[in-house]
Formats: sequence, structure tokens, C-alpha cells
Amino acid sequence: MQMEQERHQLLMQFEERNLGAKCTPTEFFGELELVPAADFQLEVIAVDIELALTRGSKPGIDVYLSDFPWLADEIPRVYAEVVETFVRSFCPIRSRKGDPLTSTDDYEIGEEIGRGGMGVVYHAVQKSVGRNVALKVLFLSRSEIFSEAKKLASLNHRNICRIYEAGCIGDFPFMAMQLIYGESLSSQLKSKKFSIEETLRIIIPLADALASAHRSNIVHFDVKPDNILIDANGQSFLTDFGLARKRSELTLEAGSLQPVSPLYCSPEQLSLQFGERGIHSDMYSLGLILYEMLTGRRAYYGDLSQILDLLRNDPPRRPTDYDPQIVPELESICLRAIEKQPSSRFGSMADFREALVTAAVGQGIQL
Repeated sequence: MQMEQERHQLLMQFEERNLGAKCTPTEFFGELELVPAADFQLEVIAVDIELALTRGSKPGIDVYLSDFPWLADEIPRVYAEVVETFVRSFCPIRSRKGDPLTSTDDYEIGEEIGRGGMGVVYHAVQKSVGRNVALKVLFLSRSEIFSEAKKLASLNHRNICRIYEAGCIGDFPFMAMQLIYGESLSSQLKSKKFSIEETLRIIIPLADALASAHRSNIVHFDVKPDNILIDANGQSFLTDFGLARKRSELTLEAGSLQPVSPLYCSPEQLSLQFGERGIHSDMYSLGLILYEMLTGRRAYYGDLSQILDLLRNDPPRRPTDYDPQIVPELESICLRAIEKQPSSRFGSMADFREALVTAAVGQGIQL
């Protein structure tokens, strides 16, 4: 019992030190007379991760692995558990007393719509204009949210989810976005098989939306089913421009890679050996989604290293291997969009869209 009390007191001491002036676990342990047990070290690391998240930053796991190599087998588990618990319980809409808010200066806040690894989305009413919005509040203090809003302000396309305003609620950044009643394409892919007509009715408007963004010199760089919403009428909307870049910015970032989830990324976003990032990166990602909707299977599976190995050594199987009813013209379009080299794909997103429209008309599909 006494030992538990001492451990608790030390944890409280570390928390107070951390809240006052940043104190790392390594610095804290260095001040103790005895080297603490491994399980206590993990507890302190967990507190450090949670406090960082509370401050609006997500600490890199590599720092802990470097400082505590003897805990390398346990740190990933602790890290994942702390982040998952924080995200699950995160409630950014709170008063200073800790009570959930139902209203801010300009927003009447309703039910939670969804949550993910970056924050929470609420249904809200923007009181000044009487407009229903999706209020996306992030637990990470991301300056990118204001950059995203600024970039989207220059876009006006019926298939791009609009952003009305960006700001802060307390310590957390928010975006007020167009409220779309529907579900993500990723959710639909888990529960249904799309017909060729349904696929083209979803993909062609997205290609048009991306072509519009590219004409405004904006590349999305994170086109994936999670970032596509389908409303009750089957209309598709492209969302989340958080990784978007102006084409002029790409020259400054040459030789660097952005952190991305690999399953729907172009080869050049994963490894510089495949070429330069740009508009063809969005084309590849949309081509992967087209492939999955046509076949019910992903072109590539696995983690980053496995996908890179497949890209270097194995071309994806032809869609007709999975569904012989897919016409050769549509298969050819799909495979061209996901060529490994950007220069081997369509010249532009508009060209990709035009090819899809021609294929749809050839199938007698009314768009």
C-alpha cells in the first residue's frame, strides 16, 4: 500500500512538473535517487503522452523508443492505448467548469456526428446566418486547418464539401463545413458491391471536382474512401483538404514526403524513386478507388513496406480477373490511372474524367 502511494505521489509530481514547465520522463527519472521499475517508467510515459495530447500536440513515438530502448516492446502498446482512450473520451466543447457546452458565440451545438483520429464532428447551427453546419473540432492544434480553409475558399464546386469558417473554440481549432447527410464511401465499400453504373456515377463527379481543384492549382494529396461522402441521393462529395498543397508549394517541398496512410497513396507519395508528386498523385488515388469499386478488392494490401515491395515487383491484377463483365475499355482506363510512373497516366484529371464519361456513354449509362 505504501509503495502504491509513493508511486501515485511521484506520478502527481511528474504531472505538476510537466504542466508547469515541460519536463520529460528522462529528466524526471534523472532526478530520482533510484532507477524506477520498468512498469512505473511506462506509467510516466503514458502520463506524458496524455498531457501532450491535452495540450493539443501528438508526441512522436520515436522519442520514447530512443530514450527507453529497453521498453521497445511495450511502448507501442502503451502509446496506442493512451491515444485511443484520449480520442474516445475527447470532448472539446466544454466550459471552464468542465461541463459540456451547447452553445458558443455563434454556434448552437447539437449531437455528435462522428469522431476519428484528429477530432470530433458535431451537428451545429450557425446562429448569425441560421445555417446548419458540420462543426469539426480538432484535438491537435493544427495551423493547417486555417491553411485548409483558405485554400478551399478559392474552390466552388458542387462535389467539394464547402468550408464556411475556421476559428478556435477555447484552445481547439474548428471548421464549420457544409453539412452532408450521408455516409463515407469507406463505410459503403464494407457493406455493398457497386455496379458499374453506380461506380461511374460516383467517380466521374469526383474526377470533375479534382479537375476543378487542379485548375485552381490545388492538389488534394489525400484522396481516399474515408474522405468521400455519399449523400442519400447517391451524390459524392470530396472532403478533408488538410494535406492539400498549392502546386507552387511543391517546388519548395521537392525531396520531402508528407505523412500519409499508404493504402490509397500514389507511389511517388511513398517513395521519391517513382517520380514527382503533383496532380497525377490525385489521379492515381482516384484510380485505386475506381479499381476497388469495380472489383470489390484493393489493388494493393499491406503496410508501407509491403506496398512498396508490391509496387516495385508486382503489377496489380487486371479487374477482369475478378469480374469478367467489366468492359475492356473501362479496365484499360482504370489500369492507366494507376500506372506506377506519373508520366504514364492520363495527361490531366480532366482527361481521366473525359475517358470515364466516354466509357459510360458507351455502356448506355445516363449521367
